[in-house]
Amino acid sequence: MTVIVSYVGYAIKEVILKAGAPNFIKLEPEETQLNTVVVVGYGTQKRGTFSGAQTDVKLDKVASRSVHNFTELLQGKAPGVIVQNEGGDPTSLPSVSIRGLGGINGEKVLYVVDGVVTDGVPVVNPNEIENISVLKDASAAIYGARASGGVILITTKKGKSGAASITVDAKYGAQKAWRKLQPLNAKEYADMMNLAADNAGKPRSPAFDATTYPDGQITRTNWMDDIFRTGHINDYNVNINGGSDKSKYFMGFGYRKAEGTLLNTYTERYNFRLNSDHQLKPWLKVGENLQYTFTNGNGANTQSAYTGAILSAIFYPPSVAPYNADGTYAGLPATYAGSYGDVINPVAYLNRLDYKNPVNGILINPYVDIKLHRNLTFRSNFALTKSFSTAREFDTRVLEIGKIFDFNQLSISNDNYTNLLAEQTLTYNKEFGEHHVTAVAGYVYQHELAEGAYAQAQDFTDERVVYRYFQNANDIFKPQSYKTEKALVSYLARVNYDYQEKYLLTLLGRRDGTSLVAKGNKFANYYAVTGGWVISREAFMHGINWLNNLKLRTSYGLLGNLGSLPANSVNVPMQPTTAYMGQDPAQVYGYAEDAISNLNMKWAQSRQYNVGADVAVLDNRLSLNADYFIKNTENMLYRRPPASTNGVNYGKWDNVGEAQDKGIELGINYNGNPKAAFQYSIGATITKVSNKLVSLTDNITTVSTADINIRSTLAPVIMQVGSPLWSYYVVPTAGIFKTQDEVNNYKNKNGALIQPNAKPGDLKFVDVSGNGKIDDSDRVIRKGNYPNFTYGFSFNASYKNFDLNFFVQGVQGNKIFNGLKYLAMQAGASGQNYNMLHDVVNAWTPENPNAAIPRVSLTDANGNFSTVSDWYLDNGSYARIKNVTLGYTLPGKLTNRVKINTLRVYVTANNLVTITKYKGFDPEVGMNEYGIDKGRYPQARSVFVGVNVNF
Repeated sequence: MTVIVSYVGYAIKEVILKAGAPNFIKLEPEETQLNTVVVVGYGTQKRGTFSGAQTDVKLDKVASRSVHNFTELLQGKAPGVIVQNEGGDPTSLPSVSIRGLGGINGEKVLYVVDGVVTDGVPVVNPNEIENISVLKDASAAIYGARASGGVILITTKKGKSGAASITVDAKYGAQKAWRKLQPLNAKEYADMMNLAADNAGKPRSPAFDATTYPDGQITRTNWMDDIFRTGHINDYNVNINGGSDKSKYFMGFGYRKAEGTLLNTYTERYNFRLNSDHQLKPWLKVGENLQYTFTNGNGANTQSAYTGAILSAIFYPPSVAPYNADGTYAGLPATYAGSYGDVINPVAYLNRLDYKNPVNGILINPYVDIKLHRNLTFRSNFALTKSFSTAREFDTRVLEIGKIFDFNQLSISNDNYTNLLAEQTLTYNKEFGEHHVTAVAGYVYQHELAEGAYAQAQDFTDERVVYRYFQNANDIFKPQSYKTEKALVSYLARVNYDYQEKYLLTLLGRRDGTSLVAKGNKFANYYAVTGGWVISREAFMHGINWLNNLKLRTSYGLLGNLGSLPANSVNVPMQPTTAYMGQDPAQVYGYAEDAISNLNMKWAQSRQYNVGADVAVLDNRLSLNADYFIKNTENMLYRRPPASTNGVNYGKWDNVGEAQDKGIELGINYNGNPKAAFQYSIGATITKVSNKLVSLTDNITTVSTADINIRSTLAPVIMQVGSPLWSYYVVPTAGIFKTQDEVNNYKNKNGALIQPNAKPGDLKFVDVSGNGKIDDSDRVIRKGNYPNFTYGFSFNASYKNFDLNFFVQGVQGNKIFNGLKYLAMQAGASGQNYNMLHDVVNAWTPENPNAAIPRVSLTDANGNFSTVSDWYLDNGSYARIKNVTLGYTLPGKLTNRVKINTLRVYVTANNLVTITKYKGFDPEVGMNEYGIDKGRYPQARSVFVGVNVNF
């Protein structure tokens, strides 16, 4: 007789029963995702018994992609993790947030590489990463004071027993800006300026008169084409691993250089890694992780509203060529220079960039594991991280007619950083029948030292490269130097308990002491409790074979947040100053406060709540992870602006108010039939987060954002109690006046015109306050740049020797403040007759009454452009085919002939297609400009060909 035996969590077994004798049937644990081990900080845990909110990032064909930093791989891949590119500059890093913004001063994600806590975003070659795990909820409290922003745990590749294996991956690619906006040509530029003069009732400028200056009507340059280029990318990696059962090693070598799509911009990275471990005794294991990195690069300023490289390419008159006949850079025509505004030659600006910032990084991380008892292990982990950088920039004179800079300058800064980490932990692991306990206790000491110097000199007689050194300057300024130190000591403990892998409980606590806060507040306690119930393991669920896993999870905890707090905010050092004193005033030197200290400052903290569920059905082929969370950030760290009577430039850091982030996360994965010839898997993530400033302090309801502006005219950002962080504060519009009757009929209750200076073609503003006029009282809060939700979709497939990877990522519901409308669509209203974007030809005219762009005019009496209105707000949503990779692995019978294990060739494309309604260069403008786009460096579309060989 044949029977089929099944039990939740174990593989189905078919056996033939023997008659007349006892039959013993042993089920083997089912190899599912539940049995995998996840990295949880100071140890690992079986996924099936973990009750926190954790995500493993799927690194689909990561070796086939070429990225500047590994954080780009997180975009759209992990629920709850929002990655926003800060433009497309090759040297820029994406901003990463986990479950929201975390208050008015933000919070940093904590990165841990092979158990080593890093300062900021680490430099790790993506080709050397084995696994990325994200702790998103209170379970991150095991890292205490720095964990409220979430923790990203990176595990690099380790050696495997066996003969040495060598893997070589080489790829070459090219990239171009995926979109380039076009300025007006010379004839269009002149026509538009003449129309603007006519609409304003002013005389036309001779510079735009075809009879007076016909040369100004000839298009000699498309400046947008001249500043952009095809950038080439080289990316090479070699990995070697091998060893025996007792000693294993992994070595990785990498080199990547990527040219940006703007002239003279690039990024470069070298890296070397050696990881090894050695089982010296049955009770003694030692190992080390060693790393050396080198990075360098040259970026371009595209964020200035005055001299941004892309903005300058829009502004510059197309009738001017980049170079003079003698090869020198051209400027504006002398006779008509005043008619074109204070502009710089963008080709000259980019080619003159001379900025180098080589950074050398070293990591030495030895560790030892001592098995004190079969259930008790001691681990000592030591890490020394050092970085050395020398940033050098030379600014040349800009003497071409236009925006002249008649000085040159050399700036050099040296920065050295040392991070010393020592961790001692004890881990106890024991099963008591059907009860399982794992306990960790530890002590951590971390010391950080940063020191450096800065020097500056001006007035170099000869600007040739060989003379760009201090001894050749005529004016050398007093150098500056600094030194900052901070230390952290911690005590931590965690207990994981489960009964039959069915009832789950984790208790953890950490006590941190830091030198950053006031003496009486140096230590603070953090804690978390998480629990889970694996319903699918209950007896009443037996027989439901289609349901493989159903687990409910919840967590609550208190975590710390030091945000961007500088080292000396508790007791700010005095700064050197000068004063004139005496009856016959003479200059004397001394020291004075330049910022206010706060001797009572405390830690910021966040209270985090989470409920979630994990579901797996259809033999674990379909899985769903869902979470709902609330994160309340309390005692936020904020630097108050100084009062006018304080006599200092900077106010004090203080603990103020509360902010809240809350949202939902979903992760769905489906795997095809594992026995089919055509293998495929589908994954999707979605994250929805909302935030709100709940309260401040001392009857304060807003945080000053006046310094976030466009040319000191438009200040669109607000932070106000009761509203989302970094919202826009704008006057609503109701279209464009089409006729004079519409202007005349727009009256207040007293019968006066609400917009007395308006004419047909001007914006119609809404009198929200009802005071009968348009002013700041009509401004309302509107959605900012933080998206309503983000999502990702991935598809992986293989058939015979072919493989395909397809990844889509996008955001929905955010707004971008399109500053280009102010900067590049007004015809001289600001007093500068810059060239404009080609879209301005669609501005309102009597023949084009349904236009969305107000009429062009040399004056702006109605405030079309000077009013901070919702006309500037554009839909920032997008969906982008982020990556497509197609590969082919040569048959083994061919590669075996030449002693090659595997050989795979592939082609990959990044940012292949972008679907968006945004009309700017690129919708990924990032958060460090709070969603304000002033012509930011756009993302690139790239294509690579590569080969991966294993010997």
